[in-house]
Amino acid sequence: MTAFIDAMIFLVVIMMAITVTVSLNPHQESMDVGPDVFLSYIGGTEVRLSDLTGIEDDSLVYLSDLMALSLTQETEVEEYLEVLLDSVFGSKRYRLVIEYGELSGTIGSDISHYTSQYSRTVPISTGGSIYIELSIL
Repeated sequence: MTAFIDAMIFLVVIMMAITVTVSLNPHQESMDVGPDVFLSYIGGTEVRLSDLTGIEDDSLVYLSDLMALSLTQETEVEEYLEVLLDSVFGSKRYRLVIEYGELSGTIGSDISHYTSQYSRTVPISTGGSIYIELSIL
């Protein structure tokens, strides 16, 4: 019986130690991500087609493909990107420029100065490529 009580006391002490450790070392609230890392994530991110468009198809497509589509059709891609960018860089502390052929669009603030900028060209499934430039304050 004393072994059982000793085991229970041991578990309680371990749980208290874990609680104190977690409360003294909370996880980092903001991610330390630069525009280069963020754009590399965008290039490889897949989303369901039905989540960001009015198309009733649950196929997975690359977010970069939907970014190109958003320049020609009404989609929810801009809102999705705004939520991602706001959570990583802060509310409207960025400018994302998207170019596909002769079409272009901008998400975020009109920044005249920035601390970091990165651009990349991402191929899309339907042919061609999309140019993405991210500037952050």
